[in-house]
Amino acid sequence: ASKHKPMIISTGIATPEDIQLALDACHRAGNYDITLLHCVSAYPAPLEDVNLHTIMDMAERYGVRVGLSDHTMGSDVAIAAVALGASMIEKHFILDRTIGGPDAAFSMQQDEFASMVQSVRNVEKALGSVAYKTNPATIKGREFSRSLYVAEDMKAGDIITEQNVRSVRPGYGLAPKFL
Repeated sequence: ASKHKPMIISTGIATPEDIQLALDACHRAGNYDITLLHCVSAYPAPLEDVNLHTIMDMAERYGVRVGLSDHTMGSDVAIAAVALGASMIEKHFILDRTIGGPDAAFSMQQDEFASMVQSVRNVEKALGSVAYKTNPATIKGREFSRSLYVAEDMKAGDIITEQNVRSVRPGYGLAPKFL
């Protein structure tokens, strides 16, 4: 922390108090460039123990960037973590599982890792930003919404009522909220 380099802290077996002590040590050194990695210290980590909602809690509780140190099989958990706000993913990598080793079974090979990265990038694109904008496809789709139409023959001076108006498709008329 005293070198003022970006800090990456994997929480592993740490308690909330341990995490806060580590952050306090960084802050005392004047280092606030910190990313906490949610980590389940099991190899491989069972899905039911991952508790990805912890990522969002850590971001709110500690006010730092968050990520995931992922020891699960496959890429699903890492991809979901990005959708929940993870800005960093740590995943074990191995050139060839047949060379063995304690982490070989849950480590990703090159093609699997590349596929995970592509999926993460796709999720990042899809997350985008908060936007309530319309585009040509959205505007075209509005025709499938409902609007108010007179459902009975009427003549000048007749009163429009709930009995002679229907909310039907297409959505070219007056919005149903005006009924």
